[in-house]
Amino acid sequence: MKTERIKSIVLILLIITNLVLAEKILVNEKLWLSGYNFFVSTRNSRKKNNFSVSERLSMPEKIVVNTGYQSSRFIFKRDDKDFASINSAASEIVKSAFSMPKSALEISPEDWYAALTAKSLYLNYSASFTPSIFASLLGISSSDFPDTEFSDIVIAENGNVYFGGGAAYYKIPFTSSLASPIIQSVFLEHADEESVINYSFDLNFDKNSGESSTVLSPMILIYSEPVTENTVLPENPVTKDGEIDRKALSGILSDFGVNKSSARSYTEADGSLVYVENNGILKITESGILTFTARGNGVKLKNGSASSQIAAFIDEINGKMNIDADLCLSSAQADDSGQHFEFDYMAKGYPVKYADRCAVSATVSNGYLVSYSQILRRFTVTDAQSVSPDFIQALDEIIDTYHGSMSEMRITKMYPAFFDDLSQNELEIDWHIAVDNVLAE
Repeated sequence: MKTERIKSIVLILLIITNLVLAEKILVNEKLWLSGYNFFVSTRNSRKKNNFSVSERLSMPEKIVVNTGYQSSRFIFKRDDKDFASINSAASEIVKSAFSMPKSALEISPEDWYAALTAKSLYLNYSASFTPSIFASLLGISSSDFPDTEFSDIVIAENGNVYFGGGAAYYKIPFTSSLASPIIQSVFLEHADEESVINYSFDLNFDKNSGESSTVLSPMILIYSEPVTENTVLPENPVTKDGEIDRKALSGILSDFGVNKSSARSYTEADGSLVYVENNGILKITESGILTFTARGNGVKLKNGSASSQIAAFIDEINGKMNIDADLCLSSAQADDSGQHFEFDYMAKGYPVKYADRCAVSATVSNGYLVSYSQILRRFTVTDAQSVSPDFIQALDEIIDTYHGSMSEMRITKMYPAFFDDLSQNELEIDWHIAVDNVLAE
């Protein structure tokens, strides 16, 4: 018995030795690439995306540098070369300010507007947050802040931080020297630019002017010139030769708890592919729309806050589908059923909008993914250019369309965006306009 055990040990040692010697021969004789690890799985060796949702979760959609002059404000989109450095300094200030307990003081709208017309940085977010959700995005503990929602942050030249969303405005007294040199540098570098950016409140567009009036949200940015931008070509990575490519999807099935060798699957009349497992139903349409609906608890996610869990999950899906596209958080809400998140794709620094859905939607409850949808898309910037209508022209068209059905029209959002109708045609820049609860494109 003891002899058999000794033989087994010797055999194991010989196998290990052979493997080590084989590795040395392959590398030393140039038969294998130096540094290659034979035991690295393809799961870990896939290409790293340039746009990590986890790393960009708390990033604003755009930053406006206010120089103190109404005629010289400058917008920086997420793909602009100076955005990262400006955002890095702004994030450091915001994170420190929001870490201060019991420090928020309610202020008047006039104080808010005064901060925006003085030298300051304006951070505009697509989503509205409660302070607790925003703290989770920043990776800090939630301090004792008012129970309010906000989508805008202003950093004054001296470091004071303001936040608000229209219903109320707050100031966090803070001191920082990081904002001032950024404002001065931007002013000197871009002083010769002719395009003028105004806020709606600058021009009193946020005031009711009588019967049949149109009122714009005070923080809408009004462009003096049309927006010129390269067109963008979307690609559906799901289909091949007009049919769903099961091989392309095989890498992400396990993320939704689907065992491709045992799960029941079928194809619907419209060509959609459906997988049925104990923990949920996964469906992929030929147009590239993926939806997951949980049965029971759903899919267990990695540890962390709900926002970090879903960001890591999206990064996993995008990595396996070779989707290297920026995603911006456009909604973050919480209720008894869990936390709900929505994201928009960004192309050339502008949101990509869809008619009746967002790019990604997810609900997380107690560490489990209970629902998920994603329009699977890649984007390529072309050499062709498109030009939007000018701001006033687009505004007039919306007024003509909707004024007959409402005595006062309130426009809550208006900004440049691309519009994807899922046809995979080139996308041109245009205006996204939200009228109360009516969406107009």
